[in-house]
Amino acid sequence: MELIPRILVGGNPGEPVDSAWNEATSRASDWAFRADAAGMTRSAALQWVAVGLTLAFVLLDLLDVVANYATLNREVGVDYRLYMDTATRWLHGGPYFQPDQLAGPYQISAGDILYPPVSLLLFVPFTFLPAILWWLIPAAAVGWCLYRLRPTRTGWQWLAVCAAWPTAPLKILTGNPVVWAVAAMALGVLYAWPSVLVLIKPSLFPFALFGARTRRWWVGLAALLAISLPFGSLWIDWVRSILNAQGGGIAYSSLEIPMLAFPVVAWLGRSHTARAATEIAAA
Repeated sequence: MELIPRILVGGNPGEPVDSAWNEATSRASDWAFRADAAGMTRSAALQWVAVGLTLAFVLLDLLDVVANYATLNREVGVDYRLYMDTATRWLHGGPYFQPDQLAGPYQISAGDILYPPVSLLLFVPFTFLPAILWWLIPAAAVGWCLYRLRPTRTGWQWLAVCAAWPTAPLKILTGNPVVWAVAAMALGVLYAWPSVLVLIKPSLFPFALFGARTRRWWVGLAALLAISLPFGSLWIDWVRSILNAQGGGIAYSSLEIPMLAFPVVAWLGRSHTARAATEIAAA
């Protein structure tokens, strides 16, 4: 009676089950160790790639500062002032777009307005609000995103790559409205619906689709369309200005992609605790 449970079915006749079981578990452990080792090797390689890219981008940033040190003071807030002047001009009955943008084909240059009319809902309040809030509010949105997601160490390493991307410090320095698209994306990875506000920068529209599978995203899109309607004929002017523009195209904002990717990287690299919380929030 004791012989039966010690026979390995399908194995060598008479081989004890304990011996076969030990051999099988030993092989399984060996395979698991090799898989873990391979995974750790890939992970370590990716981490070193992230470190290398960050150092390279920081070096480029420093070289840019050295090369343009004499003009940096003039760059601080230059985009912010452009859009505040544009909003003020519009409030006083002036045009939103430059006349040459509507007259015919033109080469895109500094001072041209490419943001859709609904962006005035962002620009106009800041003609009255303290200028510092133009930077602080997006920074707070990104900070809240990071606090909620609590990225892992690997996540932080790739976030450093996005932050060090040479275009990012320049856009922050000049106060380009793309910082508000980043803020919308930062809240979008948490709550879904704010990502539709990335559409103030239509050339980066794929990011606005984050959360499109949720009902709240569609509610946000409907609300954005509703508040866009009162701008009426300005939309016709905007379409005309975009069609007349030369030197733009789909790739016009490609250098800003790493900035918009920053919240997405934080979401992808979020901790397990934050993963459960954000899944509930985005439902």
